[in-house]
Amino acid sequence: MSKIEEIDPRVKAYLYDIGYHKWSRVHATVNRTWTMTSNIAESLNVVTKYARELPIVELLEYMRTLLERWMNEKLLKAKGTFTYLGFKFNKESDDNRTLSHKLRVRVSTDYIHTVLDGVRRYIICLQIKRCSCRQFQLDELPCPHVLAALRHMDESFE
Repeated sequence: MSKIEEIDPRVKAYLYDIGYHKWSRVHATVNRTWTMTSNIAESLNVVTKYARELPIVELLEYMRTLLERWMNEKLLKAKGTFTYLGFKFNKESDDNRTLSHKLRVRVSTDYIHTVLDGVRRYIICLQIKRCSCRQFQLDELPCPHVLAALRHMDESFE
């Protein structure tokens, strides 16, 4: 943005006014810092490095079989998964569940709870999926405070 501002400060102001979602390819409304993303074109370039020398028909056949193999591997892996979450997210959820067992819960209403963690208090609203620690709304994965409130209500986070 500093380079754009050097060229014309009005362009920077214009881009901020119209919003990131109109021009930024990496804009996300949620925090996805622990989700790794990749550029599929770069991945395909590395894998097809030697196949690029083939004639077009053989290149397309190579690409078709490559994608077919990848999809089959992903399907087999998915069929062997028996949780709603992937391994990394399931581990994070298990860690949060362990932390939630030492928390105390006070109920205000059906949806609003106060969770006590030593001297700290966290306010949870299950109806709008918010926790005052902000982890729940940023990661979209129940934080220990939310899990404590759900356990207090005899509810499952799934």
